[in-house]
Amino acid sequence: MNLKFINLFFIVLIALVALAGCDRGQRVMMDSMPSADATMDDAMTDMEKVPVSLVWLVDYPEGAKDVYLEWIASVAPTLQAPEEVNRIRSYDNEDPEMSPNRFVEFEFDSFVDAMTYMNRPEIAAVFEDLPNHATQVSAHTFIERSDYAKTEGDDWPIKGVIFVNYPLGGKKAYLEWVASVSTALVGPPQVKSVASYDNYNGESWHRLVVLEFASQEDVEAYEQLEAIMAIETELDNQADSWVLHTFELRSDYINE
Repeated sequence: MNLKFINLFFIVLIALVALAGCDRGQRVMMDSMPSADATMDDAMTDMEKVPVSLVWLVDYPEGAKDVYLEWIASVAPTLQAPEEVNRIRSYDNEDPEMSPNRFVEFEFDSFVDAMTYMNRPEIAAVFEDLPNHATQVSAHTFIERSDYAKTEGDDWPIKGVIFVNYPLGGKKAYLEWVASVSTALVGPPQVKSVASYDNYNGESWHRLVVLEFASQEDVEAYEQLEAIMAIETELDNQADSWVLHTFELRSDYINE
């Protein structure tokens, strides 16, 4: 992960925001935005109103998970301190042999907040040091979409995470299919919250879908529902590729 490149990317975007008052600046800024559906096009016109999630996908050093956790404990107060970040949550993969071992989610109200946070010297230093404490790291910026509308509280202990790649030229068809199954996906009482995100940079993974549950038993019951099994089967046809992970909430960042 080239963290210096990420910081440079955010610096450039801040400069574009400064130019937004002139016509040329507005054209440059809009040309830099990723293509999306009509809802996203409307949302992207105002960078201060687009919720953003920054995601770390981390693999622990072999046999040295405790060393990683000690480092996280030492930097967690620094990561949580800036006012721009709404909250940070970290999760361990239910299957310790599965990559990524850890899923970390930083939530922001806007691009401006995310950019300001990332370019704080103390935050940039932690991000640059991360590869020294993990065998594999990737960072992704995701834009919240409006496909699903279900939120019952927060900090549910189990998170189902689906990473999806759109078929080449098939994003529109995928979104139409999602609209047709969204009610069935969010309806069961076992799932407490569902949200979806598009990758800001248009890279793999293209889409992030997050489902939250109160227990592993609820996850298993949800996955056995006929409607959910049918959706998973059809996802093979609608996506170029996809993978599902189940993560368990850790306490690294709970006490903000």
